[in-house]
Amino acid sequence: MKYIIGYDLGDSMSQISYFELNNSAPETVASDAEEERLGIPTVLSKRKGVAQWEFGNAAIKASQNGTSTLVDHLMSFAGAGAKIEIEGEAYDATDLLILFVRRSLNMLSMVLSPSEVEYMIITVASLDGKLVDIVEKIASAMPVDRDKIIIQTYEESIYYYLLHQPKDLWDRDVTVFDYSGPYLRAYQLWMNKATEPVVAFVDRTDFTEIKMPKLMMKEEESVEKADRIDEMILQISHDYFSNKDVGTVFLLGEGFEGGWCNKTLKFMCMGKRVFQGRNMYSKGACYCGKDKAQPCELNKEYVFLGPDKLKFNLGLKMIVAGEEEYLAVADAGENWYDSGVTYDFVLGEGKSVPLIMTPLDGKGVENIEIELSGLPDRPAKASRLRLTVSFESETRMKIEVEDLGFGEFFPSTGRKWEKIIEFR
Repeated sequence: MKYIIGYDLGDSMSQISYFELNNSAPETVASDAEEERLGIPTVLSKRKGVAQWEFGNAAIKASQNGTSTLVDHLMSFAGAGAKIEIEGEAYDATDLLILFVRRSLNMLSMVLSPSEVEYMIITVASLDGKLVDIVEKIASAMPVDRDKIIIQTYEESIYYYLLHQPKDLWDRDVTVFDYSGPYLRAYQLWMNKATEPVVAFVDRTDFTEIKMPKLMMKEEESVEKADRIDEMILQISHDYFSNKDVGTVFLLGEGFEGGWCNKTLKFMCMGKRVFQGRNMYSKGACYCGKDKAQPCELNKEYVFLGPDKLKFNLGLKMIVAGEEEYLAVADAGENWYDSGVTYDFVLGEGKSVPLIMTPLDGKGVENIEIELSGLPDRPAKASRLRLTVSFESETRMKIEVEDLGFGEFFPSTGRKWEKIIEFR
């Protein structure tokens, strides 16, 4: 049997879903009902005096008993490159985060073995260069083969989750409100149906002023202010839905529980289908893995173009086995952090490397010339070059060219040329 694992790695809570490829829907791993509803706390605790670690709710209970030292906000500490001191010893935060992920994955040991994993999808709220490096270290330390692990953001997980729901739920735009902390976030799925295949987008809006209700109550020191918090969220909802064709709303997180947002919920139910969601990110990650392993017709009809995706195709013409060919360097729709190539090729005429960029927005082809100033005068097809293209973000590309010479006749000069290209 082959399995898909969807791992939602959050700073405060994480969730793990899985399913066997022939099953219809993912299941979520949890040690109790609270974990299934809210997730596994992303925390560790070290037992005092010994090298014994607990994770999740067990770690919290151990620290409350006074027998262990609790470590929370592992993602934030890892992102800051922090060292965490416990009983006089410094621990690297990324190493502790890796320990948490490995320990929590052991919850699946009664269901599957690492050799049975077809894909493991790790999904996180956002990815910048530093976080990409951290999640890459996590992926490399997993018992699952690295080439079977995919990294993505919540936006892509939302897309895959909704794509596998009844079509009438996403025939119009869909809004996902995530009130799981530390503040309210909104995601909107919309589609450009004028293209073929249909291009889907998920836009994120952060409402940093709307923190978790209990935190806001603590700041305002009055339970009677709950109604005003509801009014604040109601006004934001009014403004957010203005000029949007939203047919379905999903509400995630404990912030929508406990009667904090009764007026808001009543407003959202007017003319819209509203669902109280849970495990959307981990289950969406599972559906992504399923579509990688077993592509379906919907994957041909729809394509996701999220904030981490490249918005253009990039290639060049080079001499291969004596013939000129077009070789792809980067493909539109790929994650920037998964893109990048190294090619060795023979330069034809001139002293420049011409790259061809074709954006998806229809603005037309753009030619990029990498001038090789200082390259010795050589006959055509007598300069072997190494081209390396990498990405530092979805809007910043680095191109490097190195002179390799051409055997004994034209030795390498060791010269390198570099160009940074930024685009919107």
